[in-house]
Amino acid sequence: MSGRRGISRRSLIAGAGAVAAVSATGVAAASPAAAAGWWGYGNLVQAVTDGSWLYELAALPNLGRVYAANPWTGTADRRPRHTVKVINAAADAVVGEIDLGAAGSPFGLTANPETDVLYAGDQVFSKLVYRIDGRTNRVTATADVGGEPRGLAVNTATNKLYVTLTNQGRVVVLDGATLAVEATIEIGPIEPAKVAVNSRTNTVYVSNANRRGTDSSVTVIDGATNRITATVPVDRYALGIAVNAADDRVYVSNYTSETLTVLDGRTLGVVGKAYVGGSPTGVEYNPVTKKVYVTNFEQKGAVTVVDDVTHAVTRLRVRTAALGLAVDVRSGAVYASSQTEGSVFQLDRL
Repeated sequence: MSGRRGISRRSLIAGAGAVAAVSATGVAAASPAAAAGWWGYGNLVQAVTDGSWLYELAALPNLGRVYAANPWTGTADRRPRHTVKVINAAADAVVGEIDLGAAGSPFGLTANPETDVLYAGDQVFSKLVYRIDGRTNRVTATADVGGEPRGLAVNTATNKLYVTLTNQGRVVVLDGATLAVEATIEIGPIEPAKVAVNSRTNTVYVSNANRRGTDSSVTVIDGATNRITATVPVDRYALGIAVNAADDRVYVSNYTSETLTVLDGRTLGVVGKAYVGGSPTGVEYNPVTKKVYVTNFEQKGAVTVVDDVTHAVTRLRVRTAALGLAVDVRSGAVYASSQTEGSVFQLDRL
């Protein structure tokens, strides 16, 4: 996406003479008062014009495409929309849409950049998982996973798809090629929300929101055996989760605590924590720039960026109700969506 809307810029660098404190584990903890920022995104693509909402994003770098889940309207009756919008990242334009059929509406999205396949989950209407060929924009398989699919993540090495069933307290493992269900892993009544996979170590990480309890956690699963190997406490209302495979780190957004927890994938110890403010929701790691991106789902809209090397924390002001995130793992471009405005935009490169 070309063009820029950047105006005045103020960084939240946590370093010598900079804002707030640095946590004992070495990651910046920017203060709420320091959470002012600049408009930091490129040209908008108005993915929908009928007042319906966008949810999660995914990217397929080989095809130069970004995908936006368009599940329902923003009206009180929440009428289904059934489509995934297809955006040409270079042309700043919607170039197609994927129809899930009369029964289905996409909420969760993930993609396998090695196979050019997109996966969608409908947690409200059909309760199905969909496999979509990115080259043809056609649904090639569906799966009934025995519950309401919310978070999705794929292991690019094994081509296994992992799906959280929040209300059922489970994670389902599917064959990425056929969507055959291979295993069901019981997590328990702690609301498994989102899932991320380290394809190098074949390890699966699940954020557990546990909104009814006082503690949230991350469940660790051995991808080879589908067995739970650990449960790691984090801050309140764990939601988004992402993995840095090269350095074996895990990043968890904590919605109520307004923090980002950083875990060492080898020791499972907490190695850092950053204050990211404003209802942190989606999390993605950019392997090209070594930065972590967090959408702040608040009225004004923001994306918080944490540098995994310098520990600088930067707040970008973006569109209202920032929710979805997608990273082009080859170019390093990062995209975000506004749920209520129905737009997708490329973030300024820091």
